[in-house]
Amino acid sequence: MKSTALTFLLSIFSFFLAAQTNPDTTIYNIADAMPYPMLKNCMTERHPGWNGSADSIRRCAESQLFSILAANIRYPEDARTKNLQGSVVISCIIEPTNGRMSNLQILKDIGGGCGAEALRVLHALDEAGLRWMPGFLATKPVRVRQALPIRFRLQEALPYYISSEGDTIYTDIDKAADFKGGLDSLVKFLVNRLEYPAAWEDSCKTGVIEMATIIKTDGSLKVSNQLDFSNLGMDFQFEALRLARRSAGLWIPAENQGKPVATTLPLRVVFKSEVGRCATANANFDRAMILADEGATLLEQEKTEEAIKKWNEALAIQPDNCELLYYRGTALMNQKQLEQACKDYNRVKQILGITWFEEIRRLVCGF
Repeated sequence: MKSTALTFLLSIFSFFLAAQTNPDTTIYNIADAMPYPMLKNCMTERHPGWNGSADSIRRCAESQLFSILAANIRYPEDARTKNLQGSVVISCIIEPTNGRMSNLQILKDIGGGCGAEALRVLHALDEAGLRWMPGFLATKPVRVRQALPIRFRLQEALPYYISSEGDTIYTDIDKAADFKGGLDSLVKFLVNRLEYPAAWEDSCKTGVIEMATIIKTDGSLKVSNQLDFSNLGMDFQFEALRLARRSAGLWIPAENQGKPVATTLPLRVVFKSEVGRCATANANFDRAMILADEGATLLEQEKTEEAIKKWNEALAIQPDNCELLYYRGTALMNQKQLEQACKDYNRVKQILGITWFEEIRRLVCGF
C-alpha cells in the first residue's frame, strides 16, 4: 500500500500521546467524546473560514476513512466467484497513549476471505501511520472500543456463481431445495439407509461426517466436499458418499424466478455402531453432542464463558472432535484468549491435515 494513496494527518498531538501517571486500562464502549481518525483533509487549518465543530470533523474523518478503505480493499477472488457481498464489521480499541488501533477482531463476516481482507487493510493503514483522536471521558483520554463496518459490494451481483468444477450454483433463490416428503422423510432416510462399515463394527467409532452437496435441477445430488469431523476414516467417508448417492432423484430442486436451479445443501450423517458392547461409546457420544448443543445455545445468548465450559465438558468426552474444537477455539478467539484458540485450531489441522477456516487460523496463530 503506497503512502501517497493515504491522506493521514501525520502530525502528533502531545496532549494525548503523553504517558499517563496512572493510566486507565478500562475499555469503554461509550465515551463523552468518541474517537475519530485524524485525517488532514478534515482539519480546519486545511479549510480557511471553516470553523468545524467536533461532530463535523468526526463525520468528515469517518467519511474519508471509509473512502480510503474502499480504495484499498482487494476483493477476495473466492468471495467474487461466489457473489458474496455485504458488510464486514471489525472491532478495535483506540489507544489513548499513541492513537493506534489494537485488538482488531472480526465481529461479523460474510465469508470468502472478506473478513481477513478487512483485517489486512486496517493493519496496513495502522502500520502506514493512521492515527486516531482518542475518546474522552470529561477531559481524560480513555481506551474506547470502536466498531468499523467495511462494505464489500460487487458492481453487478449475479444470483449465481460458477464452482471450480464448472457447476452453476445459485445463491439467490426463491424456494430452497427440499427432500421429497420433507424433513421427517429425510431423517428417516438417513437413519434407515446409512450402513456402518462392517469391518469396524467392533471399533465403536462414533462421529459425524458433513457433506457439501449440490442439488441439481433434475433432483440429482452431487457431493462436492466432505468434512470428517471425528477422523473416522476412508471406509466411513465412502459409506457417507454412498448414502448421499442413494438419495438421487429424491430431491426437489431449488427455484429462482419459478425455474429449477442448482444450489448447495449441507448433509450430515452420524455413525454409531449397533453392536451391544458399543452402547457406552454411543451414550458418551450422545452426551457430548447434547453438551455441544447447549454450548451453542448459550453462545447465541452471548454467554460465551458458559458456552466454553459446555464445550470443555463435551471435549473431555470427545477430545478429537474437530467440530467441537473449532467452536471452542472461535469462542476463545472472541474472548481474546488467542493462545488457547490457536491450540484448538492447530489441533484440528493436526487431526485432519487441513482446515476449513485456514485464513482465520493463520490470523490467530500467525503461521
